[in-house]
Amino acid sequence: MALSLKFESGAVGSLLGSYDSSYAYPETSRVELNGTDGRVLIIDTVKRYTFHRAGEETGEIWEAGFFNDVEREFHRTFDRYLDPMLEAFKRGADPPVHARAGQRALALAWAAIESYETGRRVDVADAVDQRR
Repeated sequence: MALSLKFESGAVGSLLGSYDSSYAYPETSRVELNGTDGRVLIIDTVKRYTFHRAGEETGEIWEAGFFNDVEREFHRTFDRYLDPMLEAFKRGADPPVHARAGQRALALAWAAIESYETGRRVDVADAVDQRR
């Protein structure tokens, strides 16, 4: 899958994704963000993070240490979200991440599917309005 995105601010982005791979391979998951303030690189979700400020030759790196394998396991990222969410629901409080975040992700997915099916550019707001 390949998506090209244009944001209200005028920024542009691209997303390349495939599930025809294996977590056994290095760098199965890779996120790169490049912007006016610098560049962020995330390798394998929880293995390595780097940040370089724009115009600087040095950067910051975080890597999971040898003895903190729990922090490196992808499936544990769900536990770190679900446990606080369930506790919040028991208390009658808002969850740590509101459902609006998921709704926005779903709207992007709907727009991507519509664009694929119609072969045309789709405004995310229009895709959401059609599904209400």
